[in-house]
Amino acid sequence: MIDQLATILLRLDGYQDQQTRRVLLDELAAETGEEIVPRGTEDIHQARSLVLDCAREPSVLAELADLVADFHGDTADTTRFHELARRLDAPPLLTRRERNALGRVLQPWEDGGWRGAFARAASLVPEPPRDVSHAVELLEDLVLPPGRVPPLVRFVLALGDHSSPGRRERMWRWAVAVAERLGVEQQWLYETVGENRPRESDRTILVLRLQPFLPARSEYLLSVWLGHGAGQWTPLAHEDEPQELEQIVGRIGAFLTTAVEYDAAGPSRVEFMLPRNLLNLPVDRWLVDAHESSFGTPLGARYPVVLRDLERQRNSMTRSLWKSKWDRLTLDRAAWRPPLVLDAGESGLGTSELAMRLEPALAVLVSGTSAWEENGASVPPQLDVALDSGVPVMVWNRRGNAASDRFLEDLAHRLSDGREVTRLPDTVRELRQRAFAAPHERIPSHLTLLWDDPHSLPVRTAGFGSAL
Repeated sequence: MIDQLATILLRLDGYQDQQTRRVLLDELAAETGEEIVPRGTEDIHQARSLVLDCAREPSVLAELADLVADFHGDTADTTRFHELARRLDAPPLLTRRERNALGRVLQPWEDGGWRGAFARAASLVPEPPRDVSHAVELLEDLVLPPGRVPPLVRFVLALGDHSSPGRRERMWRWAVAVAERLGVEQQWLYETVGENRPRESDRTILVLRLQPFLPARSEYLLSVWLGHGAGQWTPLAHEDEPQELEQIVGRIGAFLTTAVEYDAAGPSRVEFMLPRNLLNLPVDRWLVDAHESSFGTPLGARYPVVLRDLERQRNSMTRSLWKSKWDRLTLDRAAWRPPLVLDAGESGLGTSELAMRLEPALAVLVSGTSAWEENGASVPPQLDVALDSGVPVMVWNRRGNAASDRFLEDLAHRLSDGREVTRLPDTVRELRQRAFAAPHERIPSHLTLLWDDPHSLPVRTAGFGSAL
């Protein structure tokens, strides 16, 4: 609703004129006694800040709506602004005194270091925060049932958990005072502090989804998220303008930089959600950190890079098989079996026979890939069957030959211990690093890993619609 009000303001001719806008704000201050100073460098951010600050004080937003009508007359936009302003009658989360105190508490974090705490405090938010003040605005807009710890308070507690003792005490006092006024039990605050302590599972994951724009066109729609633990996602991009692959490759570095802002170690995994006909795309070989004096480093030598199959996320029957196999892979060690080595070049094996052979498979290493189209992104029918059989983990070599087949057989033997399979993304990264450092080791530099976890998705599975 805040965004709708801000968008209406930006459509008004009078508000767009800087002089008229100053007169409107002067009138607002004269009528309410509240001098509102919009924040931000862009018009949309200033309009949003104005609406949000007015909504935090009783009757100020209603007065703004009256002034907007006085300045612009009775139009569809001013009428809609009045309606939305009346609906936005919930009291603000913080009082003016609490907000001023929060500003002082957060001052040491203005230069950075707060994004990881923001990610742990909020689930999916409408946009990534620009700075700590914007983060406070976004978190304050997230509403929870009465008695629960608000995301903004969770954010302050998470920051306090990583602060010096003196700062931590000030943050705790602020959180306790706000919680007491809101009727939140202090026990919830103690539990929140424990939840906010980072765990290995909370490490940042960078997810990029490429969807075809039009048939027979080499352009794609890009969506990008950062994951921060179960169900917590920050959207970085969700675009309607198609792009060539070269344009997308050129933006990877910027997304990695943002991931480092949330976690200094960088993403623990980079995932590509791809249509099936692109699963052989060498995304792990895309170069990052390229400069005039350097060709850059393959992405897969910097971070574990894994693929995901978009097709079976739309198929409810395949999803059931896939989920069951993933749970067996990650939870049921007693049912673990050694990886199956599937020969993609084998002829004479029918689809039904292959599906029966793949029925118990949890991990498949695909050999015989020399029969694949040279440098092609498409995958062979055997891999289609494996994907539709719900196999969650697959490894193959894009430039297969007899030597790569022997390599995969050795890897299958190494992975016969189920514990090794769980760290396969890191194992493949180490193999790629070794190949990058010693170019004669060509086989690992072309390894591809599909590592498809059905429980960790930034999009809803029903209808496969975006969560944004």
